[in-house]
Amino acid sequence: MSTATKQNTKHAASGPCCFFLKYGKCVPPRGSCRFSHDLQDDGVTPCCFGPTCRLGHASRVKFADAKQKSEYWKEYHMDGNLDGDSPAVRDATLLRSQLEPWPTSTLRTRLVESFGESYGDLDGLARGHIMERLLKHYENYGERKELRVDGKEVSEQVRIKLMDKLIDFKSRHQKNTRPSISARSYMILRSPLEFEQKNSNNAKAAAKKFNKYLDLWNLAKEALMEVDPEFARNFSALAVTYGFQGSPHIDKQNTAPFYGLSLGSFPEGQGGICVEVDAFSICHVNTKDRLGKVDGRYPHWVAPYDSSTERFSLIYYSTWQEYEHPKQAYYGGEE
Repeated sequence: MSTATKQNTKHAASGPCCFFLKYGKCVPPRGSCRFSHDLQDDGVTPCCFGPTCRLGHASRVKFADAKQKSEYWKEYHMDGNLDGDSPAVRDATLLRSQLEPWPTSTLRTRLVESFGESYGDLDGLARGHIMERLLKHYENYGERKELRVDGKEVSEQVRIKLMDKLIDFKSRHQKNTRPSISARSYMILRSPLEFEQKNSNNAKAAAKKFNKYLDLWNLAKEALMEVDPEFARNFSALAVTYGFQGSPHIDKQNTAPFYGLSLGSFPEGQGGICVEVDAFSICHVNTKDRLGKVDGRYPHWVAPYDSSTERFSLIYYSTWQEYEHPKQAYYGGEE
């Protein structure tokens, strides 16, 4: 049995090939494999990927104790991460933070397809080294292009009623139930379509919360009906936030794009939803008093705004409806 150490648990170009151990052969799609093919699987030797292996070898790495295991994974997730391992503590104005939500495989592909590197030079490199090379290319390239589009404006009558309910929400719900996101208050309301067919404790709790904020839900739905009636009838959940800032992330559970609406005293032109469009451009979607449509399966974050002002937001999304393959990052304007 292997004991995990800083050396043998890293993604390094050493140790037996994961695929060779698993399948008895290795046919790399690009060039030659740089891992060892000398050892037949003995059932106990970890592969070259150590605890991060996804083909069944991870359990072969034995940590000395819980502290060592915790320290390893903390270091692994911090590797290549400028501001910590949570979106809530990342500086959204920094390119590195905006790239962090992407898996290492995507960053590696970007190095090849956008900056001309070769897979052979990148295979086996740890995420931190991949990130460093990518940032160096961007440094030579210059700043990414920022597009700006406006969401569709919600009627003043509905906005006024919504603000009353959001101010009430602010006084009643002073808790962030999604700590990976930087927000003074964050709450999720589940659609009755999601919990009415269930009898679990979670479903009962969701129903209780839904009834408590029923007026807010109905007004939020009324706003969306003005813009996209079909989406308004079928979205599965509503995130209600106060003081949401930055937090570059990807919504991995979403099955389709989402709509975002922001209200409050923050200045026009600030506090929109930013989303990566491609390797060289992002889009700032203006959601102040407007509903903007964005695909949260691309890295996205809240643009900076005057922190002395107030910003509320409503995010309408789906996690259980029919899956839509990601296409464009934002909707509206010249896509």
